Amino acid sequence: MLSDKDIVLSVVETLGKWDIMLAGIKGNELLMVIKNREKKEYPKDLEIDGKKFNINYYDSEEYFTLLKDDESIFRSYNIVYFVKVYMRKVLDTLTYLEVERLSNEFQSNNA
Repeated sequence: MLSDKDIVLSVVETLGKWDIMLAGIKGNELLMVIKNREKKEYPKDLEIDGKKFNINYYDSEEYFTLLKDDESIFRSYNIVYFVKVYMRKVLDTLTYLEVERLSNEFQSNNA
């Protein structure tokens, strides 16, 4: 039985690690954030070690827009593979959103 890390890294290698900015796993669901996603077709699911996985793909720029609306598209996954600069951008975005939320709470409590 492969670990979550081994499964994700296997899929990253299969799809092409040079295009993938971020990859994670949640149960039988995989997250793949891909640079210039529209350039190539990717399978909707893959079978690894006898287990079928559904794959959710996002374009690397589109992912930030979605992340601002719903942080669970990042937080609910066990992130295993990432490009360091891209991960820094994701974490900066999440930090900004948290500070903005706290600031709004503080202002509403003091109003």
